[in-house]
Amino acid sequence: MVTFFSPEARDTVYCQKCWWSDNWDPFQYGLEYDFSKPFFAQFRELLDRVPWSALQTVYTTMVNSEYCNIASYLKDCYLMFNSDYSEDCYYGTYVERSKRSFDLYMADYAEICYESNNLEKCYHVFYSSNCNNCIDVYFSRNLRGCSKCFGCVNLSNKQYYIFNEPYSKEEYFRKLKQFDLGSRKTVLELRQQMADFNLKFPRKFAEGFKNLNVSGDYVFNSKNTYLSYEMAESEDCKFCQFLFIETAKNCQDVTMWGGGLTNSYDSMGIGGGADQIKFSFDCWANLMNIEYCFDLLVMNSDLFGCSRLKNKKFCILNRQYSEKEYNDLIPKIKKQMDEVPYIDKKGRVYKYGEFFPPEIHSFAYNETIAQEYFPLTKEEAIDQGFRWKDAQDKNYQITISSDQLADNIKEVEDGILGQIIGCEHFGKCKDQCSVAFKITPRELEFYRAENIPVPRLCSNCRHYERLRNNNPMRFYHRRCGCEGLQSVKSKAQNSYQNVAQHFHGGDHCPNEFETTYAPERREIIYCEECYQQEII
Repeated sequence: MVTFFSPEARDTVYCQKCWWSDNWDPFQYGLEYDFSKPFFAQFRELLDRVPWSALQTVYTTMVNSEYCNIASYLKDCYLMFNSDYSEDCYYGTYVERSKRSFDLYMADYAEICYESNNLEKCYHVFYSSNCNNCIDVYFSRNLRGCSKCFGCVNLSNKQYYIFNEPYSKEEYFRKLKQFDLGSRKTVLELRQQMADFNLKFPRKFAEGFKNLNVSGDYVFNSKNTYLSYEMAESEDCKFCQFLFIETAKNCQDVTMWGGGLTNSYDSMGIGGGADQIKFSFDCWANLMNIEYCFDLLVMNSDLFGCSRLKNKKFCILNRQYSEKEYNDLIPKIKKQMDEVPYIDKKGRVYKYGEFFPPEIHSFAYNETIAQEYFPLTKEEAIDQGFRWKDAQDKNYQITISSDQLADNIKEVEDGILGQIIGCEHFGKCKDQCSVAFKITPRELEFYRAENIPVPRLCSNCRHYERLRNNNPMRFYHRRCGCEGLQSVKSKAQNSYQNVAQHFHGGDHCPNEFETTYAPERREIIYCEECYQQEII
């Protein structure tokens, strides 16, 4: 079976077909609560007994997408993660309601898009970031309602622009023919050119739009949301991340999903109409009043310390109680959690109100997405009380190195489908390189149809490169970088800033904000008011 558990993992793992069936009873693994032992020690014992699902997907909604994880409602997808309601998509993360797209990070309603970040309602967008309602866009950043644009920055409702210069329709297409986009060498040169070009334009302190009283980054259509990251249609939320499926209301310290989530706290991977979820992991589907639970993928309510139950209520450690017994026991258990706390190997104390100690989790630090956003070395992870999984020597028999691949897609023959290609990083990067990879038939078809050179990096390394296109999940208090008209004229002859119409005139803008742009970075960072004056 395909699973995200390594062969040496201590957990019992069922294939998805068996796990979702009614042929086993989670109650048979239940424990009677022992008031002499810490709660978290008892919960770890339960997790060691109850079988895990091989993958974290809504299995019954997945069609020909067995190599995807943390996903639902996918069809004909491959190596997609944290994605839903998409079809014919490969190598994506946080991709929702999209079709025929490859190598995306954060996309909603994207179709025939490639190697891009943060797309919403886009069609045929390539090598671009932060684009909304765009069609036929290449190598661009921060476009809204644009079409037929190439190498552009900070444009709104524009058509036939190249490097922010307008062209006639005929001139535009004649100019485009000069770029051999099927050549990897050309693509790399254009990406470097755009990296330099981007620095000449001011950036808004945070990505997002249609927000009211919001701080954070990559937050959209939200209200009263504080220091949160990658959110859509959230309201009254604080310190949350990746609630990308609308909506989430009245949540704090929640990571991942959303989808109608309400009134929840300090949990991960929760949503799908869930309400009143606390200190839980991977709990979906119209759950209510759940605390300290793992892996609840169908409707349940009033559970404490349970795992993998289906359509149950009033349960503790996978044992059934009457409503009265349950309501009598829960206050006693919470009190006992304070009086008999769990103490980990580092001497840290875990009482009621704390999330699960790292020691009871099944995965090492570098097997989780924490390593992507807050990378640690092996020594640092172990010092902080996390486990670490050393990379396995896979001994791939590489049949062609990346530098032996044809530069242009027009030169690539069908024989590449049988090759084991050596990743250009060859395992020497910090991106969890898989060392080797293959090109699938569907990929090759897509590359040829869209005139895209075949990649030289494995899918892991490509993912990390896209991840670095987004700002990190760290916030800094800064002042708007708009210093007034005279300062701009004297300091930035090659800058595309135009502050003549700004509210502060020739003075330094007084606005301050929280931003994910570190002070030492080279970009020009503006507040919302100054930035909007720069959009053309």
